[in-house]
Amino acid sequence: MEGSDKTAEENPAECLLESIEIDRMADKNVELKDLNGTVELKQSSCGGDVKKTGGDSSQPTVRDKRRRKGFNMLRFLEGSIAGKEEEAWKSIEKRFKQLAPDGKLRKDKFGACIDMKKDPTDFAGELYVVLARRREIKAEKGITLQELRVFWEDLNKDDLDSRLQIFFDLCDKNGDGKISKEEVKTVLEWSASANNLTNLKKQTDTFASLIMEELDPDRNGFIEIEHMEILVKEMWSSEEGKRLQSQDSKLQVSSLILSKYGTPASRFLRETKEIMNANWKRIWVFTLWVAINVGLFVWKFMEYRNKGAFQVMGYCLCVAKGAAETLKFNMALVLFLVCRGTLTILRSTFLSSIFPFDDHIKFHMLTAIAIAVGTFLHVIMHLTCDFPRLTSCPSNKFMAILGPNFDFKQPSYPDLVASVPGVTGILMVIIMAFCFTLATPLFRRNAEKLPPLFRHLAGFNAFWYAHHLLILVYVLLILHGYFIYLTQDWYKRTTWMYIAVPLLLYVSERLIIKFHEFYHKVSVKKGVVYSGNVLALYLAKPSGFKYKSGMYLFVKCPDISKFEWHPFSITSAPGDDYLSVHIRAVGDWTRELRNRFKSVCEPENTRKKGGIVRLETKTFSDYVPSESSDKYPQIFIKGPYGAPAQGYKKYDILLLIGLGIGATPMISILKDLLNHMKTNESSHSTGSPKVPKRAYFYWVTKEQASFDWFKGVMDDIAEYDQDKIIEMHNHLSCVHEEGDARSALITMVQRIQQSRGEVDVISGSRIRTHFARPDWKKVFRGLASTHKGSEIGVFYCGQHSLVKQLRECCKEFSDSSTRFHFHKENF
Repeated sequence: MEGSDKTAEENPAECLLESIEIDRMADKNVELKDLNGTVELKQSSCGGDVKKTGGDSSQPTVRDKRRRKGFNMLRFLEGSIAGKEEEAWKSIEKRFKQLAPDGKLRKDKFGACIDMKKDPTDFAGELYVVLARRREIKAEKGITLQELRVFWEDLNKDDLDSRLQIFFDLCDKNGDGKISKEEVKTVLEWSASANNLTNLKKQTDTFASLIMEELDPDRNGFIEIEHMEILVKEMWSSEEGKRLQSQDSKLQVSSLILSKYGTPASRFLRETKEIMNANWKRIWVFTLWVAINVGLFVWKFMEYRNKGAFQVMGYCLCVAKGAAETLKFNMALVLFLVCRGTLTILRSTFLSSIFPFDDHIKFHMLTAIAIAVGTFLHVIMHLTCDFPRLTSCPSNKFMAILGPNFDFKQPSYPDLVASVPGVTGILMVIIMAFCFTLATPLFRRNAEKLPPLFRHLAGFNAFWYAHHLLILVYVLLILHGYFIYLTQDWYKRTTWMYIAVPLLLYVSERLIIKFHEFYHKVSVKKGVVYSGNVLALYLAKPSGFKYKSGMYLFVKCPDISKFEWHPFSITSAPGDDYLSVHIRAVGDWTRELRNRFKSVCEPENTRKKGGIVRLETKTFSDYVPSESSDKYPQIFIKGPYGAPAQGYKKYDILLLIGLGIGATPMISILKDLLNHMKTNESSHSTGSPKVPKRAYFYWVTKEQASFDWFKGVMDDIAEYDQDKIIEMHNHLSCVHEEGDARSALITMVQRIQQSRGEVDVISGSRIRTHFARPDWKKVFRGLASTHKGSEIGVFYCGQHSLVKQLRECCKEFSDSSTRFHFHKENF
């Protein structure tokens, strides 16, 4: 036994698979006893007795440990119930009573009873038939609770041989103990449907032949379980090797233990330190902003506290004037924060190291909230307190204190409301309330939740056009501030002084966009419409158009709208001699743009391999389409503008994460890194600009067709990246994770293709596709272990749902030497 232990430790995969005993069907029936006692399956088809007793289990042997290592290699139920078997069974028993009131569970209820998600292929129904056939149970009219327990325990066995036999029986439709090519093809079609792999479904005959060629070397025309076992053994050995390799580089978890189990004081200090390290720019700028607002409020409050008008209107006047002073400052700031050209220039200066320019949109919204609060205080104090006190003040007191300010005529309440400050103030409140309402998430992104009457006011267009009404607000603001009553000297009427510089910057940018180099009418080199409602535009690069990877630009199509501009990430690299953007049709404008290009683009199935797909890479960027660009709709661009991802060169290690179309800014970065590799290879230069040493790209998409968008880039990376600087991980979330029986045959095809050096069966590129979503904690743990003492830049673009998890991972796996810096694109 000592020798066995040693062998198990040295080569666990080999020991595991050598111990597999192939499960054969038995001729004898199954004995079922009451569930409260022992369940014994005599002469079962699982190759031995299966017992459930109430006593203590014996100490697991080395053989048991080896067999259990196959648990994740092939499974039929989602999740693990290890250590919770009885709890899980009680839940199933409860559902059985609900779904089978007559004591017989039908085939169509089996999946719901064992908590298996419904899918169009009725995988649970297939399992039901196979398990009944294996146990020689007549299940046409349903199964009892005892029989369900047997089925459930069969599905949850830890050893791989039992699971392999069930999977073999799933493939062996006629139950003759052999799998023919037609049966392989049927299961592949079933697997493709279960995993929404429409492209793979069209090639099932080819892949069925591939499996037969691999598993039927003697050309008998069928596969036996021993042949399938060999392939599974190779697959599992490969995965086990990776697992053992990762174990050798496990992350030291002392800091994680301290963070969870340290004293309250140590946990508080550590968390505070992490928050400060991750957010110090935001914190100091926010503190500065709050201090300025408080300082302005207090200064103006005290100024009017010492004026004669205080004797008439009291503290209401002080609050109103203090709020007004903060309004002036915030109205100037909120305008500056949308001066994209100015902010893009500032990003390239030393100021980017102390100011969080990536958060300018969030800070814009925060400033807008402060404006709303200041407006509320200012208006309420005037209308409910200052005006009534002013009009009801004794005439002699009014004339003595405020007479000169009102030309010695005491106004009535209607007079104050109808005055220039009154009318301009009311108009500003109405316009701002309208614009702010349309900018809320309810109107911008949740139109379906609105009453039908208001739905035409929802969406990006309503928000965009309504925001242009704020131009009137600034005109009214200047008038409002100039005609105030209590200040006589023009140089003390400071409203125009606050907004002069931001207004000048904003107007200048608009004029530059209209008449200068940032405004380009471009010719379209090529338009490609992909599956998944994605349009790729390849544009002639205007002279002098300089940008960095990660930046974005605005696109306008006058044929659709003469005024609408929409932002899109640039997917080409700075070194390319063309511009490209990938646009997903999710709104009225983008859908119309896609339809217009679709009507003039050549069909996808007629495009030549190596044509436009290869245009994505620098090697083939000199490709010029033969057809005229006049057939395409007119396209105008403006930009480029700065974005969080453009700062990627500050880090030695990159973790790039894109969800769906959110991969676009990351693709530009990868192309830029690829261009640097090619340049260095051709020139043998050693003095090239600083670029990251390693880049890890995780692209998660739910549609197989999405991989066509950047297939050329992926193939070029596989071809040119000899030093493995870029590590790509494509994840298809619609496919059941590796090890699930519903994707097992697809995994086999994928591994066979990979072993032959052919393209990936899912993506059609040379980059392997992983199934399901990544385990982000595992990803971050691996990076922290591999790159100790590094500053790792994490760049994410995609839906907001993943932001919290990624932030927490950055925080959890950062320590005193290794730090993760999170950057999120505004998606």
